[in-house]
Amino acid sequence: MAGGEGKFSCTQAALSVLEYDTLKTVHIKSKKVGLIFRILQLVILGYIIGYAIIWQKGYQAADQAVSTVYSKVKGVAVTCNDLNVTSIRNCSDSDIRVWDTADYVIPPQESNAAFIVTNSVQTSNQTQQPGGWPEDPDASTKGSQRAYTCEKNADCEAVRFSPSRNGAVSGKCDLATKRCMVYGWGPVELSKDDDASQVLGYPRQMPQVKNFTMFIKNTIFFPHFQRKFGNTGLGNSSASYLKSCLWNESTDRYCPVFRIEDILSAAGVKSFEQDVMMAGAVITVQIRYDCNLDKNVETCAPEYRFTRIDEPNNTLSNGFNFRFARYAIGEVPSRDLYKVYGLRFVFIVSGTAGKFDFVPLLVTFGSGLGLLSLATIVADLLVTKCLRNAEFYYDRKYEIVNEDEVEGEAINVTIRQKPEEDTPLLH
Repeated sequence: MAGGEGKFSCTQAALSVLEYDTLKTVHIKSKKVGLIFRILQLVILGYIIGYAIIWQKGYQAADQAVSTVYSKVKGVAVTCNDLNVTSIRNCSDSDIRVWDTADYVIPPQESNAAFIVTNSVQTSNQTQQPGGWPEDPDASTKGSQRAYTCEKNADCEAVRFSPSRNGAVSGKCDLATKRCMVYGWGPVELSKDDDASQVLGYPRQMPQVKNFTMFIKNTIFFPHFQRKFGNTGLGNSSASYLKSCLWNESTDRYCPVFRIEDILSAAGVKSFEQDVMMAGAVITVQIRYDCNLDKNVETCAPEYRFTRIDEPNNTLSNGFNFRFARYAIGEVPSRDLYKVYGLRFVFIVSGTAGKFDFVPLLVTFGSGLGLLSLATIVADLLVTKCLRNAEFYYDRKYEIVNEDEVEGEAINVTIRQKPEEDTPLLH
């Protein structure tokens, strides 16, 4: 008997694979619920077709750009080495300093960036001598790179070779400034010269920079589509046009030649002389390509955005500056030390390209259809939780079965299905 029951159970288990289960459906004739349900479906379909597929181009395969960019700056600036003059027009011929591209673009070529000098502090003919040099009398006496005060040589001998602002402490005291002298390059750079450079009218400031022009050339390549685009073959690409045009967002947005003042204005700088010439600035040049290869596979125009990213109101260190030296090799090696302020342009190129592909279309549409279940969920919540007869609809939709009822029902079913005992035939 037990073996028969076991055989029957295994048979039933095997046959259950061929059975089919379906959800219970309750058809509710409510215009309110039906209207809400259909509106939700239309909204979701509108999102799928209008936004995900059309607006976001979900029907296209996409590729990211590989790019390169370089720049050339043109212009001439004039400064005066005589720091006592109040106007460049009063500068003598012997003190005039002319800056061309090779002078003010430092370094000459930089990866995805360019720097233009707008102001400088120059300490000329520095050498190193055995006895050391007097330290800057205005140098701070606090901090890791401080100058050391003294009354006699013994005060400096105690801190000999310690780092000072402009060198290493020599062990000798400069009684005139009450500062320890330093080994290093001298005469040392003076704080007062640096402070003077931050006053408008300083003879080494370069207001002409705002009229300089920058030629920006960049090329992008989309490996997946094997397409290459650039910013120099758009519109009129003749040599005469490129020599005379200037970029303007409204009238000539395809020109790759930019005036420095136009870039700064687009970045939110109001006055070149007041805002950036003295202390410098950092400007990002964002070049963005969005190429729809379904419309045009030959050209793709970039969009330019300019942003100032340094902190102009930071009193600790605003703008952008650095130091460099130019050396002269002679009987006594010497150098000219420059602290330069200027504009650092950082080029950021990005781009995407898209082209119709059946696979992303199916993926976008299929994933969007899954959102249609939200309409059913919302409608069920309204019916079972919010309507006036919500409890009635809840009982109709969800059938609650207790385990005791299942066992009792199973016994009754078994009794009804049990075959009647054999009875004698009537003759």
